[in-house]
Amino acid sequence: EYFTGKNESDTILLEWKTGTEDNLNHFEIERSASEPNNYVNIGSVTAIGNNSYYYYRDSAARQSSSPIYYYRLKIVDNNGNYVYSQTITVAHVISSVRDTWGSIKAIFR
Repeated sequence: EYFTGKNESDTILLEWKTGTEDNLNHFEIERSASEPNNYVNIGSVTAIGNNSYYYYRDSAARQSSSPIYYYRLKIVDNNGNYVYSQTITVAHVISSVRDTWGSIKAIFR
């Protein structure tokens, strides 16, 4: 089992894998910007069974100026009970290609 996140130019890719999924219903993806205690729900993924691989792309991350994001999974069972995964931290880096292109365009203004 693992939960990781990585910057991919305009999005942040979150990936996780499960072991046993007894009575598991879904995962809610929660993100906090800049500080690790201001979480908002950004999406949900339905559980599909034991030893499964999941991913979620956070494309809204590019609209924020926050340099760091904190993510956690809210793991919800069929009875509505839940636990949280560990929190992961992902540095948000804007694509350097876009930054360079912006600089080139500025020269010709």
